[in-house]
Amino acid sequence: MLEHELYTIVGMENNSVKIRLLPESAIFRGHFPGNPIMPGVCQAGVIGELAGRIFGCGLVLREVKALKFIDILRPSAGDAEVKFDKLEEEEGTVVAKGVVLSDGRVFTKFSFLFGKEA
Repeated sequence: MLEHELYTIVGMENNSVKIRLLPESAIFRGHFPGNPIMPGVCQAGVIGELAGRIFGCGLVLREVKALKFIDILRPSAGDAEVKFDKLEEEEGTVVAKGVVLSDGRVFTKFSFLFGKEA
């Protein structure tokens, strides 16, 4: 779990979750000291955790359909929002599509397929 290690949830509404990145996280100390950025793999992990929270179960990433980093997400960007434009189950697979944004600026676009944890 990345929650409380990398981010905290500051608000949830419908299919949107506001998070606060924790600049003191060991992840930011290693990626990169003095110029911290949010690693892409961590963004994918956060998205999966939040999708599971909204969906009501643990999820396991099965496939990355699309993942585009538009801009570098830094803990100094302020609160970020993970907005799911689509989060639904189709034939046993949870489809998650959306964006990561902060202050109206899009940082990441994603489309993932998840399986439910056993």
